[in-house]
Amino acid sequence: MSTTTTRPPAPAAGRAAPSTLKQTLRLARTEFTLFVRYKTALMYLVLPLVLFVPLLSTPSTPVFGGFTTHELTLASAVIGIGLMLGIGHPSNVFAARRESLVLKRLRVSGVPQTAIFGGVTVVVVLFSLAMTALVLGAVAALGGNLPADPVMLVAAVVLSSVAMTLVGLLITPLVRSAESAQMFSVVPMMGLLITSGVFLPLELLPEPVRMVVQFLPVAPAAEMAQAAFTGYDVFGGYEGAEALGTAALWGSALPSVGVMLVWIVVLSLLVRRYFRWDPRQP
Repeated sequence: MSTTTTRPPAPAAGRAAPSTLKQTLRLARTEFTLFVRYKTALMYLVLPLVLFVPLLSTPSTPVFGGFTTHELTLASAVIGIGLMLGIGHPSNVFAARRESLVLKRLRVSGVPQTAIFGGVTVVVVLFSLAMTALVLGAVAALGGNLPADPVMLVAAVVLSSVAMTLVGLLITPLVRSAESAQMFSVVPMMGLLITSGVFLPLELLPEPVRMVVQFLPVAPAAEMAQAAFTGYDVFGGYEGAEALGTAALWGSALPSVGVMLVWIVVLSLLVRRYFRWDPRQP
């Protein structure tokens, strides 16, 4: 009597692996679902609004062109949304995933780093833009002004959100658990908020300190947001700020854009070099 052996079907020959872009979008969709379900992530999303409300209770004074300190504070505060979400959320969830060996399994399965980091970056950027639109919509509904250059405002939010997500990812090699990541992330979060011009206008800082702060990865984006909201060239300070057309305003913003891009490249290289995938990794 003859016996037959059943073999599993062979994999399809010539089947190409998904591209990095497709894997990034798939992971971004998964990150989006997890974000909505994750209460701590929602806390980082709402927390900026809670912190920024007291800023509007301070006395408002005219600055230039009919704009007040409240309006300039609000313009720069939208950058704080991506700052707090970008630093707090990735550092927390990636530390937790490293502990549960999820990150190690992803790397062993061949998912590229670009896709893994890109998925969470896309989610942070999208939620930062959504919250910015919500804030500006509320301002418009209350009779306030809309941004003079919405494209520049979007660029400022995107650049700052990407840079802050990389800062959040760079925190994970320094902590052992998600709980310690939540505590440790407060340090760079508050430091960058203080030097961003959101809580403390850069005009009040001594000139040498102000020059240094403008090369940090948040203040340039905050100035871009203020310029986008007002249509005025505020990159050299409020004193003597002039209303500019779109092309001239973008010309004034190029140094700030350059600073943000340099930070994104440097932070990307640091994350790629020092990120830990295995909790047992020294």
